[in-house]
Amino acid sequence: MLQELHCGIPGVMVTMPKGLASTLFFHVYSGPNAIAFAQLSSRSENNHRRADSRHITNEEKLPGVSYCLKNIEVCQNYRNKGIGSALLDEIIDFCKNERVSEIYGEAKGDIPELRRWYQDKGFELDSVDNIQLSF
Repeated sequence: MLQELHCGIPGVMVTMPKGLASTLFFHVYSGPNAIAFAQLSSRSENNHRRADSRHITNEEKLPGVSYCLKNIEVCQNYRNKGIGSALLDEIIDFCKNERVSEIYGEAKGDIPELRRWYQDKGFELDSVDNIQLSF
């Protein structure tokens, strides 16, 4: 599903997953060019689904489904323009709408700046830069 990414740059679109799966991908495009992406993976012990089902429906979801934010990347020429922040906002909204209980991961890179960025988005960080956002 392709929809506009509200980042202040016209024509930037994001593809969203169509429900929960073991791995979720979000892709951001400017015209035909991919400019950002994010990947989330679920904890295996939280995959409460039938063996023959690829996606988890609302009726099958149990409390405690959480996702690890594995990657969130923005192409060099598009950084510091609000795309990463808008993408993370979309991920958070998607997870809330799908009744995911938490997003967790690790802040990698420029740690002081990333720590502030994640904290501004509502994440808690521990002393070794693990991130967690519970809903």
